Amino acid sequence: MRSRAVWMVWWLVMCLPGVAMAQNLLQNGGFEEYRTCPRQDNLLGEAVPWYNPNGATPDFYHQCFPTVQMELPPHSGQGLARLFLDVSWAEYLATPLKKPLVADDCYFFEMYVATPTPNKYLSGTIGAFLSEKPITSPEKGLLPVDAQVIDNALTTSIPMLRWERISGYVKAKGGEQYLTIGSFKKLPVFLGYFYLFIDDVSLLPIKMDLGNDTTLCGRNSTLLLDATTPGATEYRWHDGSTAPTFRATQPGHYSVTVTTPCKVLRDTIRVDYALDFDLGRDTTLCEGQTLTLKTPAGVPPTFRWQDGSTTLTYPVRQDGLYSLRVEQARCVATDSIQIRFVPPPRLNLGLDQNLCGAEVYTIRPDFAEGKFSWQDPFEAVVRTVGQSGFFQASVSNDCATVRDTVRISYADCGCVLYTPDIFTPNADGQNDVFQPFGCGDITITSLSIFNRWGELVFQTTEPPFAWNGMYQGKTAPVGVYGWQIRYQLQQGTGVLAEQKRGALGLTR
Repeated sequence: MRSRAVWMVWWLVMCLPGVAMAQNLLQNGGFEEYRTCPRQDNLLGEAVPWYNPNGATPDFYHQCFPTVQMELPPHSGQGLARLFLDVSWAEYLATPLKKPLVADDCYFFEMYVATPTPNKYLSGTIGAFLSEKPITSPEKGLLPVDAQVIDNALTTSIPMLRWERISGYVKAKGGEQYLTIGSFKKLPVFLGYFYLFIDDVSLLPIKMDLGNDTTLCGRNSTLLLDATTPGATEYRWHDGSTAPTFRATQPGHYSVTVTTPCKVLRDTIRVDYALDFDLGRDTTLCEGQTLTLKTPAGVPPTFRWQDGSTTLTYPVRQDGLYSLRVEQARCVATDSIQIRFVPPPRLNLGLDQNLCGAEVYTIRPDFAEGKFSWQDPFEAVVRTVGQSGFFQASVSNDCATVRDTVRISYADCGCVLYTPDIFTPNADGQNDVFQPFGCGDITITSLSIFNRWGELVFQTTEPPFAWNGMYQGKTAPVGVYGWQIRYQLQQGTGVLAEQKRGALGLTR
């Protein structure tokens, strides 16, 4: 067996991205061209520059002369080739390359095959061989070479007469300029003969080029960068995107890394703009404000605003779409900005309030031209308060945000804890419970009730702080009881812990 002329890394791929943009190193790889329209079998030589490398008889068919031997439409176009494989009979296709392969460069081989008898297909034997010199033999059997690309993916379960892809990768030794296609491992056994149709053969260099650094006209100009590479398994652009293409929409450096089973490719391109200017983002202003648009520094002498004026600055005082058109030679660039004017928001929470005792105050905000919100988690607009503090709210729109604060205070008249002297738990709906209460700055933390012997008959540390006159599941007897209340009193920015004791009369 002859030693390999090319070191290969083969990889069978059934679904690869399109590679039509790469240069096919084969002429007439789709069997479209012919010297004379083939009207019978055994005429591969008419599909120039394809030739028969051994003593067998491969076929070439073209729809210029329809024949029943052409059992299926070509994979594309109008022509295809056919091989017959039998015991001691091996047919091949061979063709010269457009130019020799370059040492250590990677190449992607691809062809489409179909057979009317898939149950006889020989997996692991059909492939391609690249050589420096043509491989020829007067015999009709296997050629004595070891192919660089061999199909190990297709099996006898493939559909009948359906085109299937065979592909692989080759790293060239250098100087290879002939391609031979056929069976390189074994031939069918007795009665195992089969036909194999072949179409769309290609050999593509594994290259990627984003092109030269480019200067575009202006910001409305874009450039589609195409890194499509034969057999690529991954694309990774500078921003992490993974598509084969990337559209450049602004000046800068753009780079991509392309991974194939044979090698990793990288390229970078710089994109500039001849007229690179920007009027800014669309803007919202408050009524009464103004905005002055300016032409970019170093702008060419030929420019005009949307109304035809040619001043270096343009004052904006009302809603509208404003644009600047700049011309330089054949380059025309335009940018626009939308300006919107809105009334400023308004908010009034009212005057500060001084409260006494158990008084509460309802804050009813007066606002307009925006969205209202309290600065604390309170959600409703109107709120009733019963404790000291500063309550702040805001109103916002695209123009601005305004804030207001109202102060509620119980400090001027003192804060008192109120307790009833008597209660009547007789279920008549009046004075049925003993319940203390205080101004908003008082927070009760516990309530305890004692009988006249000092025995604890009721206690709670959870609201509501109220006694319904029951003791151990029964109605407490009529009499005088003592109570103790613990509470917290807010004083400015501090909190005092206090307690109070008193007497209570229970009657029926």
